[in-house]
Amino acid sequence: MPLRIAVLSTVGTSLLGNLERNIDKLTLRSREVFGNRAKPPSRLPVDDELQRSFEEWSAKGGEVLEDAVKALSKDPAGFSAELNSIIAFIKSLPARHVISELRLQFYPTDTGTSRFCARAITEYLRRFQEDFRGLIGIPAYSALIIDEPIVLKGFGRGVEWFREGLTDLMDRFVSNIVRLRRDGYKVVVNPTGGFKPESAYLTVVAILAGAWRVVYAHETFREVVELPILPITLDSKYVKALSGRPTLDELRSVGLDPEDLRESGVIDIRNGEVEVREWFRRLVGLIG
Repeated sequence: MPLRIAVLSTVGTSLLGNLERNIDKLTLRSREVFGNRAKPPSRLPVDDELQRSFEEWSAKGGEVLEDAVKALSKDPAGFSAELNSIIAFIKSLPARHVISELRLQFYPTDTGTSRFCARAITEYLRRFQEDFRGLIGIPAYSALIIDEPIVLKGFGRGVEWFREGLTDLMDRFVSNIVRLRRDGYKVVVNPTGGFKPESAYLTVVAILAGAWRVVYAHETFREVVELPILPITLDSKYVKALSGRPTLDELRSVGLDPEDLRESGVIDIRNGEVEVREWFRRLVGLIG
């Protein structure tokens, strides 16, 4: 039976870090960028002015992007933790020979460097499709679809941005998992790249949304591991109580503590009235 797989992968800056570490082994036209030891691109603060430059290179291309794509073409698994996870996972599938379609989506955080890495990975995959198809061992007839990178707004910019970004996470990431499953895909989530708090949260909501597999490149063991899919779901008590516009008394009557919910970021309490956070409304609407 033909197998359609969609891999949704977060994106960090491992590509930049590996370019920095291998700068003396590579012939790069942009050595001044990747060889800047005083300000390594892989560790730029989110508010550094160079973030804007990386965002521009991501959008407009140029020699900096071309150098990154060239490095990926030589060793995709060695230069990108994201691709390393995907390659290892697909190669581990006994049924990879019946994959009829492989769809790859990359989700960078809201930083210039992460956007740049997602663009470089996307460009590599589009230009070197045949090489990549052979590398992972799927049939020549398999469709390989590389979607445009999908930026998770607010992720990577701090605590307040993260809270605001949860709504965008539901709209872009969770809704895509649900939609792809409905379209007949086995959805694999690869949270290897990006900031760890965001990756942890994405893993939880991915499982809630019905992801088929979750894979991760372990930082210590340097191997790709498959995380167990726990049988978790939203408690129906929460879904029912928070789907509408509950009062404080209504929440208490079903055994929910409004203060606990407020401290958890699920609701706000303004002038004695309950306001369910928009991100939770979206989550309930998608999977509740």
